[in-house]
Amino acid sequence: MKTIGERIKELREAKGLNSKELANILDINASTYSKLENNKKSIGVLELRKITEYFSVSADYILGTNKPEADMVMYMKREKNMSEEDIEEVQMILSMMDEAITLFNMKKRI
Repeated sequence: MKTIGERIKELREAKGLNSKELANILDINASTYSKLENNKKSIGVLELRKITEYFSVSADYILGTNKPEADMVMYMKREKNMSEEDIEEVQMILSMMDEAITLFNMKKRI
């Protein structure tokens, strides 16, 4: 499981920014930001709000409390620039695969 710092760093790198640039954009002291990214400081509410707003992600994502499915949807939106329609189609396919696996496992038990 990724740490808060790893998630923040991953988001920063995806934008092509260095830590000082992002700290400046977020109006967070560069040293404080570095400590956040390196898990040497707990994230505060103000810092969390700034990061979630800038990257358009949920606090649950940063804190690691959301479900893997939600991470997948965020990844498809942010990294693959997929439309809501395309994401719904992928979710439907995944649901169908889950159903097929369930049926396969039931058949094995018979």
